[in-house]
Amino acid sequence: MSQQSSPVSPTTARQEPAMATHRDRAALLASLLQVSDASCAVSDALDQLGVGAAIGAGILAPLRRGQRICGPAVTLRYRRLTGEVVDNRADGLGARLGDRDLYSTARPGDVAVFDCPAPADTAVVGALSAQWALLAGLAGCVVGGAVRDSVSIIDSGLPVWSMARAPQAARFRYATESIGEPVRLAGRLVHPGDIIVADDDGVAVIPADMLFDVVTICVEADRIEHELLAQLRSSDSIAELMRKLRQRPVSVFDR
Repeated sequence: MSQQSSPVSPTTARQEPAMATHRDRAALLASLLQVSDASCAVSDALDQLGVGAAIGAGILAPLRRGQRICGPAVTLRYRRLTGEVVDNRADGLGARLGDRDLYSTARPGDVAVFDCPAPADTAVVGALSAQWALLAGLAGCVVGGAVRDSVSIIDSGLPVWSMARAPQAARFRYATESIGEPVRLAGRLVHPGDIIVADDDGVAVIPADMLFDVVTICVEADRIEHELLAQLRSSDSIAELMRKLRQRPVSVFDR
């Protein structure tokens, strides 16, 4: 990159803080992905700060175990159409869903968050939608509703969390309510740009303006936990462990 100075336009000057913020966020997200059991660590940090939300895997389960994602939310809300599918099809209602429009607004590394009407009996993400998401570079999808084509989605490699699996498609049953607006995920509020952390234990939602604080807490807690685990593994008895811990900083006892 050239180091030669050049005139800076007002537009460029306005863009620089946003670019710096984006770089800082990327570094924070990379640090968070290195934390063990990330959604649990984030949940503890959110409890400490009194913000955000955590949703267990019993509600939002990964299609495939062993995957983890961390990225800014892009949001889509659906509403259920009235009338029978055959009538909606004839009237052209619900013929085109909003997932492709959502993906077209996303940046690589974003996480698509779907707010769907209850009950979770109608799938909004399937094999084709998963391929669109991959093409857009999304980190993954978190669906407050159902998905289908589960084997095909798993084979695609796209990380997906959902409340249910169902063969029934959303086409002619759902219509797009909004894109890029606040949504509810299993009843918890998610704003566009909030950070979604998901793994085998579930999904955590970090308010965008609290990312630095959450990551700071998580990294330090991860360091302390690894120290404590090392002490546990190297001890032959509880009595020996307690003798070691008495020599450690008080913060270790807080874990």
